[in-house]
Amino acid sequence: MPKRSRLLAVVSAGAALSLMLSACSGGKESAQNEPAGDPARGGTLTYAFNTEAQSVDPVTCALGIGLGPCQAIYGALMYYNIDSREFQPGMAESFTTQDGKEWTLKLRPNLTFTDGTPFDADAVAFNWNRALDPALLSPSAAAATGITWQVSDPTTLLVTSKKVDYQLPNYIAEDLAFVGSPTAIKEKGKDFGNAPVGAGPFIMTNWARGTQMTLDRNPQYWDQPRPYADRLVIKTIPADDQRYNALQAGEINVMAVTLKKYADRAEAAGMNVSEATMMGGTGVQISDRGPLADPRVREAVGKVFDNEQIMNAVYPGEDVATGFTPADSPFYDQSSEWPAQDIAGAQKLIDDYRAQTGGQDVELTFTTTAGSPVLTQVGELLQAQFAKVNGLNLKIVALDGGAFYSALTSGNYDLIISSLGGANPENLYKVFTTDGPSNTSGFSDPGVDQALELTHTSNDPDTVNKAYADAIGGIVDANAYRFWRHAKTYLISPSDVNGIENLYSYWFRSDLAWVQQ
Repeated sequence: MPKRSRLLAVVSAGAALSLMLSACSGGKESAQNEPAGDPARGGTLTYAFNTEAQSVDPVTCALGIGLGPCQAIYGALMYYNIDSREFQPGMAESFTTQDGKEWTLKLRPNLTFTDGTPFDADAVAFNWNRALDPALLSPSAAAATGITWQVSDPTTLLVTSKKVDYQLPNYIAEDLAFVGSPTAIKEKGKDFGNAPVGAGPFIMTNWARGTQMTLDRNPQYWDQPRPYADRLVIKTIPADDQRYNALQAGEINVMAVTLKKYADRAEAAGMNVSEATMMGGTGVQISDRGPLADPRVREAVGKVFDNEQIMNAVYPGEDVATGFTPADSPFYDQSSEWPAQDIAGAQKLIDDYRAQTGGQDVELTFTTTAGSPVLTQVGELLQAQFAKVNGLNLKIVALDGGAFYSALTSGNYDLIISSLGGANPENLYKVFTTDGPSNTSGFSDPGVDQALELTHTSNDPDTVNKAYADAIGGIVDANAYRFWRHAKTYLISPSDVNGIENLYSYWFRSDLAWVQQ
């Protein structure tokens, strides 16, 4: 399998990086209806998605859907605005640097947790130190390992990166964004994740696992009169049709979905639709272990996919992803296009592999989440496509939320359903560098590593965009990730719910949303 060879020039930059500097991730702005009048206090926001958070402990918040509930409970040190593609203040007022190595984090003064204890620089340091505890298996540990910090005063942390890294704001906005009360963490121990104490806009009052989480307004939240809603309820409704029916029936008033047909129906019914374009798309991340460690098998898998068939059958009326990035992306070049389906070519590669490995069939698994008719249909189509190659078999493994995330984080999969996640291209670094904190597939490519490293060491937007394009080309060459539709998230709400602003992959700023009374 060919590997790309590129000359990547490192550009040094000494300009100050401020909180409001564009992250240059490209993409289209989300579409959102304008709120009707001034925000009003009161009411309940009831949100539904197809799976729930596995934990709301700060050290595990960065895993999957947990980002949303954690934002509600803890607030976030910083936010990445999907529309403007800029970093914005949260519990911290600023995060600045002159050289990409020495950073200053300034917290808002006089913050307190809901137990009355101070939310200060010592509390941030405590939480970041806790993420380093190997016994907690924190997905934030990799981000914390790359920096050191020192408390300068109650509202200031001096943060030093082990190397020049202009992407650190991404980690302050996600991996290390959430801060729990040190007092409560010490008192509650392992039970803290079931009874969390934060300083965010809402306080968790009940969690019926697998069904719903209930959070009530924090009357001491720093940014009064926010949050506007008196209560936030987070429901788990696996099937898209069930969520949409619940929305129409008034059982929920915010839903997340990735299928455009529901957004079209909602708009026709006079509802609000907030759209956000994400990195990557609906598809599969491909392991680099077992039979897939052989380049011939990986290349054969890349030649089997028929994106058009999947889209016509499952997502009619939506555009087919012909490559990793759409043509209007700042990271697009021709090397990001997917290979054409080539069953004869795939057969030759599999025959060659089997001839050298004893002649046994290549048995692969497709791991997906249970309870989704759409993903079940996708899995059956992939099975049929793989079956066109003699000796290449695909088995569907449908897992519930906890088991699915366990498989994803442990790397116990061959092909796993994945949308990469988030609107920020930093996710490419997390997932596809050799030592990336979210690289569960075992993927490793020196050219991709070099390109993605440049996105951290350069503060020049053009250089960074070119480096991302080079990395994407290498990922496509290596058949590490394949998707059939570009990722978009739609947040749908009735006309009396306003201020829905996309955040993370499937969430919204819970402190900004309001219900018209």
